[in-house]
Amino acid sequence: MNVTNEEPNETPLLTQGDLALAAYALSEVFNSYLEQYQEENYGDLSKDQMETSMNNLRIAFVKFDSLLKTMSVKGGEHESQSTEA
Repeated sequence: MNVTNEEPNETPLLTQGDLALAAYALSEVFNSYLEQYQEENYGDLSKDQMETSMNNLRIAFVKFDSLLKTMSVKGGEHESQSTEA
């Protein structure tokens, strides 16, 4: 997977901004599910299905967030190596 830090509208590649937006969207969906869960409103799902969905959303968010953090650290290392050269 190629990820770039270019402007999203100037590249067909996945950008760090795209990943950040996806992580944010996942957190918003999770928060919406959590609110419904706390009100015991599971919609068309059973309580177990709602819990499984929430867990999957949380795991996906953690993966996106970890990927962004790793990219930021590697980007910072790359910039400091360029400055030292």
